[in-house]
Amino acid sequence: MTEPRIPWTHKPTGRVGGHDRRARSAGRLALLAEAPLFEGLAKTELRRIAKVSGARTFDPGDELVKEGVPGRIFYIVVEGRARIVRRGRTIGRAGPGDSFGEMAILTTAPRSASVVAETPMEVLTLSGADLRTILLDEPRIAVRLLDTLAQRLADLDRRFIA
Repeated sequence: MTEPRIPWTHKPTGRVGGHDRRARSAGRLALLAEAPLFEGLAKTELRRIAKVSGARTFDPGDELVKEGVPGRIFYIVVEGRARIVRRGRTIGRAGPGDSFGEMAILTTAPRSASVVAETPMEVLTLSGADLRTILLDEPRIAVRLLDTLAQRLADLDRRFIA
């Protein structure tokens, strides 16, 4: 079972003409560049990822992801706010620029928390399958993501040891 109540399959947003496409692409590049997962990637590498990203809107009360269920989509909040819920308790909030679902696109592990829209939301989406295709074609991106994840793991390790 994967991500219930989301009756859609991630599809990269279609191409439209000229100015709209450039403006949307620039916005996606900026959001991807700010996501900790993609820290340190070059603009050309971010552009490659942006090309396979999609967009999705949610209404208040919609569940974007469900705790305990394997997922396959990474999200970056463009507009709106959401609650992050673990075992029935709100443990945080997500707003514009925040991202979640990194582990879902890199592993088959179940989601560690649910995310529920509090306001109307627009999110940028990236599927694990699309990212894997890029990583196989672009080993430099894979190595940079590995460096970023290793650094984050080392930081967590230091926090638990201290």
